[in-house]
Amino acid sequence: MEGLVEAMLTPGATLRCTVERVPVREDQRQTIARLMRQDPAVQRALRRAQRRRSKDLVVRTRGGRPWANRKRAARVAQVVEGASWSMPALPALAKDAASVARFVRVEQV
Repeated sequence: MEGLVEAMLTPGATLRCTVERVPVREDQRQTIARLMRQDPAVQRALRRAQRRRSKDLVVRTRGGRPWANRKRAARVAQVVEGASWSMPALPALAKDAASVARFVRVEQV
């Protein structure tokens, strides 16, 4: 865990993370998913899906008012064993990373 926190405190470095085992607790899975969303490729996919949802938005009249039938947001970052992502090392994410360090393997790229 010490190495992970030190790596996060080196701003600008790129970290390659891999899920070694999936946590049982939902809040730990959400923390890992939040860290996975720092990956530039995941961010691009989420932005593209958001643009697509806004284009495909169906607005119809319901009770005399416009009613938007919105699609659910995509879950691009899936927390499964073996899933890997790269993210920039940011000191702001150090506590999140330290809380799930036993489930994630981190190496500096």
